[in-house]
Amino acid sequence: MLSDYFYLYQFIDEEAFKIMLNSIIIIISLLILISQNILLLNEESLILGCFITFIWLLYNKTSKNIQIELNSQSRMIENSIQESFNKILISLNSELNVYKAFGFLPHDFVSLKIYFQTLNSIVSQKLINFSIQYYQSIFRKKLVFTQKLEGQISKLLALLIIKKLEGIITLKKFYLSYFELLSLFCIYKISMREYLNSI
Repeated sequence: MLSDYFYLYQFIDEEAFKIMLNSIIIIISLLILISQNILLLNEESLILGCFITFIWLLYNKTSKNIQIELNSQSRMIENSIQESFNKILISLNSELNVYKAFGFLPHDFVSLKIYFQTLNSIVSQKLINFSIQYYQSIFRKKLVFTQKLEGQISKLLALLIIKKLEGIITLKKFYLSYFELLSLFCIYKISMREYLNSI
């Protein structure tokens, strides 16, 4: 019987022979353990044995396919990383060439910044002087206008007071000529004094 195994070994590869030999050893050891009542043969142990056998067969049958798939994916990832690295190198080389071609631009921007700062300070000083002169001229115009308006209002008030006094004088003449009451003279003087104080 042992010679049959060696004869079979010639026609199958070494790995399959090892798997077959391991499975025979496991089966024989299980039969010995069951016959000696060391391992009980019930539903749970059968389910456990089936599950372990299923996992072991699944691992043996699919491990090569999974390894091939993972190797192909790792090659794809390696190729994409290499390609992106090459693109980064190309872009860095192009940026380096641009920097070499336009290396004078930072110096020009610094000088442009200095020019704009001086221009800004000059314009701000001139703007302050211009705004002061502008507001002074507007204030002068408003001041002249208010002075003219004040003069006209004082003339108008003087005319109104003169008109009121003329009316009061004519009323006084009328009352004095037609009514000769002494109390009226006293009331008239008090009301005239109050009116002049309110003005």
